[in-house]
Amino acid sequence: MKVTARLLHDDTWEVALPRRKSAIRGKDGIRPRRTVHASSMADAIGQGEKLFEREYPFYKMGVTMDLGELALYYIDNMSGYTADTRADYRRNVMRYVVPNFARDADQATAADIKQLYELLERSGGRDGAGLSPNTIHKLNTVLRATYAFLTDINPSIPNPMPSVKLTPRVKPEKRALTEREFAKVMDGLERELSYEPSDADGIKRRNALFGAYIDIYIGARVGEVCAITRGNVRTLDESIRIEWSMSERGTFHRKEPKTDSGRRTVTLGEGPFQMLRRHYEWQASYLTDAQRDSDATPLCCTADGGFMRPRDMSAIFKAFCAAVGVELKPGESFHILRHTHATSLLSNKVNPELVRERLGHARIETTFGYSHVMSGEDAAAAEDYSEIVDRTRRAGGLR
Repeated sequence: MKVTARLLHDDTWEVALPRRKSAIRGKDGIRPRRTVHASSMADAIGQGEKLFEREYPFYKMGVTMDLGELALYYIDNMSGYTADTRADYRRNVMRYVVPNFARDADQATAADIKQLYELLERSGGRDGAGLSPNTIHKLNTVLRATYAFLTDINPSIPNPMPSVKLTPRVKPEKRALTEREFAKVMDGLERELSYEPSDADGIKRRNALFGAYIDIYIGARVGEVCAITRGNVRTLDESIRIEWSMSERGTFHRKEPKTDSGRRTVTLGEGPFQMLRRHYEWQASYLTDAQRDSDATPLCCTADGGFMRPRDMSAIFKAFCAAVGVELKPGESFHILRHTHATSLLSNKVNPELVRERLGHARIETTFGYSHVMSGEDAAAAEDYSEIVDRTRRAGGLR
């Protein structure tokens, strides 16, 4: 655990601390280096030994004081996050902190953190565009947790995070398709589903659009649609059982819902169920006998009978919307079908508790968030107010 030093110029020395493992590179042999001002080599080494003493608890964990490394160590070893959350936070740290932040965690100030966020808001995206305030807030969450972890180990480390001021989050609008847009989407989907492609790209496209068609009737999340298998389809009551979701965070995998409410059975109805039967008949043209007879085969599958990726299904639906003249706003894609399903049910005075169950919400407040103004209630309110106006006019006329 030897500390060495070399003179840079005048009274400025570079001290090298004992080697340790890098959480970023995943290998041993990283030797942290610090710059100190000293009158001699002995003085520089003495300062280096004091620095190492301060960092010793982290040395034993095998990490340096680099903020990115410490955040990765916390995410992987101390956080208790789910696999998907861990993958999401790890990707953000690797993409935004590691290449853009050079200060050690114990030397960083609130101004340093704020400067990082301002850089990311200006041009932090892969295409050079700025990151959204929501992404910055997500990154800030893991950095706050990392500093809480650091200061719990060594209370002398200053924590800059409470002084960092953030741009407020942008709450996305939960927009449903308008009546005109809905008609264009339905007409386009029925037209597309009348084709029977045989090439791999065509098969993927048709399956994705069938997923969109089915989602109009069940209002599921795109990952849930991708995870539906033939075994989840119930012929007797013309319903679909939703109990999994496909995730692309980390590895492409199937995951369980976060709450018990996410497991639900949603009735399709006769019309869409007949479309589902025709979908099966077309799939028989490219699936093997074993795949057709297996409950594990995805309802919306690729040419080789595998699960579709949510981002592929969403991208195909978005391109389809553009082709039929439905302009989706930035950030809108497949999920607008879920908003449309919920808003339509609520607007037509369907029991909100039933809508909550169909959507898989744990809390009824979440369900009501899908319709800011329900047209049915608004019409009733307008009618009530007309009566109020008439009564007021009559009362005034009696004076």
